[in-house]
Amino acid sequence: MTTPPGEPTRNEALRQLIRAALEQLERGWTRLTTAQQTVLRALAGARRRGIRPGSVPLAVRDALKAFTTATSRFNTDIGALVERWSAVDLPRAYRLGSEDALRTAVLTPSRRRPSFDWTSTHQDVLSVLTDACYSALMRRVTDTVRRAQAFARAVTSAARSTTSPDTEELAAAHPLDTVTYGHGARHPAFSWARTALTAQAVTVANTGALTATTADLAAQWVQVTDGPECGWTVHTDPDLAHNTLRSAEEAAAHPIAHPGCLRRFIPRPDLNEDPAIEEGQHP
Repeated sequence: MTTPPGEPTRNEALRQLIRAALEQLERGWTRLTTAQQTVLRALAGARRRGIRPGSVPLAVRDALKAFTTATSRFNTDIGALVERWSAVDLPRAYRLGSEDALRTAVLTPSRRRPSFDWTSTHQDVLSVLTDACYSALMRRVTDTVRRAQAFARAVTSAARSTTSPDTEELAAAHPLDTVTYGHGARHPAFSWARTALTAQAVTVANTGALTATTADLAAQWVQVTDGPECGWTVHTDPDLAHNTLRSAEEAAAHPIAHPGCLRRFIPRPDLNEDPAIEEGQHP
């Protein structure tokens, strides 16, 4: 079955969800980094005019006050975004994936096509997913706020001394336009956000599809659609994913191969009684 005329496809609907969240996140991050740049310019100007040791110049105090307000707004606004993403957008992504799977499943002639319902199984799976996604995003919000507060303290200290780090050193030591991964590598915040939101949305949608596959259709196999060069476990895996058959268990282990993955699953309950099916074969 195809998507009804006038309705966005699963992937189009997911892109709309991601784009709306990303735009809001970028606005919040831009306000924070713009306020940081204002602080650095105020400090640089105060130093050119001459700093009296032990006191924070008025222009710097005013810029820091505005920066503190921007930090608080970032914490509130982006925290609310993460709440909405987890409570509203990801459930929408999950349902999009489930409904797409039920709509496209290849059924035997006598099989009735079920409709989606928020059964306890779907609710339990979604709860685990959204809890993990919420925690991952909130760690970034909390870390950014912590680093913003550290920047404010560093500027206050620098503004009281003529020998403290200059503005370029402060900017390099406190780059609020980046996020730091576990191994210490820094990535642009907007790049991280796009990657994180896309990976979460597609993973949740595909998990919804696979739960519908097993819980609603009792199907053992799915047919994979993916980018023509995308590997099964990772993008560079020579075992290409597109147009292959995979067990529902194997698919659940690899809902995506990489951030930005185009992977999608079509349930194949019509193959349940076929003993010759093997992982990775073409239909």
